[in-house]
Amino acid sequence: MIWVSRNYVHVDRVVCPWLIKRFIDLHAQFVFLPKEKIADFVKQTGAIPFDAKISDADLDHYEENGVKYCSFDAIIKRYQLEDDEALQRLRKIVRASDTGKLDDEPLAWGLEAIASGAPLLVDSDHEALEMEFPFYDAIYAFLQSEIVLEQHKEELEKLKTRGEKRQFLKTKVSQLNSRKLV
Repeated sequence: MIWVSRNYVHVDRVVCPWLIKRFIDLHAQFVFLPKEKIADFVKQTGAIPFDAKISDADLDHYEENGVKYCSFDAIIKRYQLEDDEALQRLRKIVRASDTGKLDDEPLAWGLEAIASGAPLLVDSDHEALEMEFPFYDAIYAFLQSEIVLEQHKEELEKLKTRGEKRQFLKTKVSQLNSRKLV
């Protein structure tokens, strides 16, 4: 499927393609256009708009009960990914970073730094995605490992070496990743 969003990617327009490629559409193709060209592109191609800030896009920022949500939230909700606890934790970080609440989540500043710096090192939005996806993979794995640490604290305490603990975490994180597309 073709997915379309605004050009000059930043946090939400990077993490949404990451989410789409990892959990929804392994063969997704992304097009980044000026905002004013997106509606026509969608009509001509049937592309799915996200974080496009156009009137009929449902995968965009929204407000519910006084809370501002970002496009990442909308995609998780639409594609029913709420049962992935690591994604829920990442969701809070992304939302804080993308809605100007950086102080609400300590890791939000890291996303902002990556999203601001990476485009300065590359020549296109697609190259920015390529550069930034590994950071989201790493953050997601870190959040998964936090969950494993919480769930298997007693088992981990019995392991003696860092290598044993890391292998245990890798195995458990790998089991959690069985849902991912890639």
